[in-house]
Amino acid sequence: MLSSITNPNMLVPYYLMHSYLYYEMNEPIISDTEYDELCRELKEKWDSVEHFHKHLIDVQSLGAGTGYQLKYNKRIENAAILLYNKYNKKENKNGNNKSD
Repeated sequence: MLSSITNPNMLVPYYLMHSYLYYEMNEPIISDTEYDELCRELKEKWDSVEHFHKHLIDVQSLGAGTGYQLKYNKRIENAAILLYNKYNKKENKNGNNKSD
């Protein structure tokens, strides 16, 4: 999924949304390995990334592979919930169920 992100600016919202799902909702939809890769890639491209929410991210936390300290606004929260719902709808359609 994350390998399909071709625009480096989109790493910011995906990092924020996946951090929210993991740290606030306790409902990650990507593996720890994928999250670490997202952090690594965003840190590597940090200087070239331009995004409205970039100021919410501490680049040092990216090196540690964490988003624990992040503060989320409603836009991020809502986007994360939409991503989560879309993921679950797709999983249910494919017959995959978390409770299995």
